[in-house]
Amino acid sequence: MTITSTSDEELMAAVKADDLDQLVPLFERYHGPLFNYLTRLTNDRETSEDLTQTVFERILKYRNSYQPTQPFKAWVYQMARNVHADYWQRKEKMRAADLEEVEKNGGLRSAAFSQMRVSSHHDDLHEALALLPTPQREILVLNRFQGFGYEEIGKLLGCTAEAARVKAHRALQALRKIYFAN
Repeated sequence: MTITSTSDEELMAAVKADDLDQLVPLFERYHGPLFNYLTRLTNDRETSEDLTQTVFERILKYRNSYQPTQPFKAWVYQMARNVHADYWQRKEKMRAADLEEVEKNGGLRSAAFSQMRVSSHHDDLHEALALLPTPQREILVLNRFQGFGYEEIGKLLGCTAEAARVKAHRALQALRKIYFAN
């Protein structure tokens, strides 16, 4: 099998059949785009590297759940969405536990200030994007940065292509409001 002539779905079907060497071309094709997607969602390169690695670990772990009739791209991005959601859930639980500890010790104000940080190396657009709620940021990243069409986004989000288009339009309006307010 050559990398350029074999489809993602064929490669994943081979991985599912325990030909794990076929994960290499999939890694080469999707590592960069998944990393960029997760970086735009988290605004943290280190975290995104870890999350991208987790996506590929899950591909191996859950390879038997892949259905060759479904597009691999949609399957792997759904997995990336789940990895991102799991990360934020864990982070929120840790933050809640930290706040409880700080409240017990009476240092809430200093903890709040230590949590605040400004990213001076991001440009204004990425800062505005980061201020959007996660669902709006995600749809813009999928459409504008990852090149997903509204049909694909609709499948990922469990809605119609038209609903995905409307959500993207509203997210873009919200981004404009934030961006031009600064």
